[in-house]
Amino acid sequence: MSPPRRKPILAWTLAVMQVVLCGCAHQYLIKLTNGDQILAYSKPKVQDENYLFTDEMGGSHVIPQDRVVKIKPVSVVKAEAKPPAPAKPSAPPMPRKPRHWYFLWLA
Repeated sequence: MSPPRRKPILAWTLAVMQVVLCGCAHQYLIKLTNGDQILAYSKPKVQDENYLFTDEMGGSHVIPQDRVVKIKPVSVVKAEAKPPAPAKPSAPPMPRKPRHWYFLWLA
């Protein structure tokens, strides 16, 4: 009788794990004043006029607050509307060649 009861418990456990793990997987894009961009795997926190964050390898980094222009989650950056690419000009139509009288028998 125990196997039928395990299915709902397993389903709820998997659903809760998905919600919890998705909430922890945010990445942040840090744009600097010189145009560089840095990918942070933890939310940058202000500490003594510096931003403190961790990178993909787990190392801690510090950036002065005056060098940072903007901090956005990567999901927001991807969702922003990008301008459509300009349409490629099509080739001009080929001019029609006049049909000669001797081609009439082929029609």
